[in-house]
Amino acid sequence: MLKLMIVDDEPIILDGIRSMIEQEKTLFTKIVTAYDGIEALEKMDYFQPDLIITDIHMPELNGLELIRKAQKKNVARFIILSGYDVFEYARKAIQLHVAEYLLKPVNQQELTDILKRIVIELMEERQLESGAERDQDQHSAELNDNVKMLKDYIGSNYMKDISLSDVAEYLNLHPSYVGQIFKKETGDTFVNYINNLRIDKAKELLVGMPNTSLEKISRCVGYENHRTFYKVFRKYVGQTPGQYREHFKQN
Repeated sequence: MLKLMIVDDEPIILDGIRSMIEQEKTLFTKIVTAYDGIEALEKMDYFQPDLIITDIHMPELNGLELIRKAQKKNVARFIILSGYDVFEYARKAIQLHVAEYLLKPVNQQELTDILKRIVIELMEERQLESGAERDQDQHSAELNDNVKMLKDYIGSNYMKDISLSDVAEYLNLHPSYVGQIFKKETGDTFVNYINNLRIDKAKELLVGMPNTSLEKISRCVGYENHRTFYKVFRKYVGQTPGQYREHFKQN
């Protein structure tokens, strides 16, 4: 969904960073590489990246100059890599509004956390952008498809101990992004949605299977701990499961 360009004149580092990112489940699914700034600028003519990760020391065109030229091509986000902790480089990076300044060797977890944060920022920006109506419609359709798949997954697995991370893994997306699009499209949180579904199913079982124990019904709707089931049921219904069943019998 999102496009990433990695620029470094050292093939081992270039391949290593690409491998790191491909191992993580981010939305940067389209990745291109370039061995210097000149090649990067040429590729930008047909590949408009959402983010550029670039080394600062490169022949012919260094990372800072590349960023200045890329900004003129409407690329807005950059991560700088450097083998030197030099204040002047960091100062110039700040002036160019660079997202992050990372020292080599790159820490995979640190890079992953930065990418996840940038993904969320980019998705929020896309939602706020006006114009490009066809792209916006396509994006909305994709969101709707993901939410439909998410609901289908919950409907088939609510009786298990599933979490937002499980659903995100099923969709091959980041949990924060899944939670965001779910709230946007449904107006509900993942936790509230699945609790409502489980309580509705529990009501059906309490009425339709009057001789089944509350503990068994608790497990049937996804609550391994029956105390949690009682607590959630009372919060959403205003009665305990036993009171609900008894009230239904009396009426």
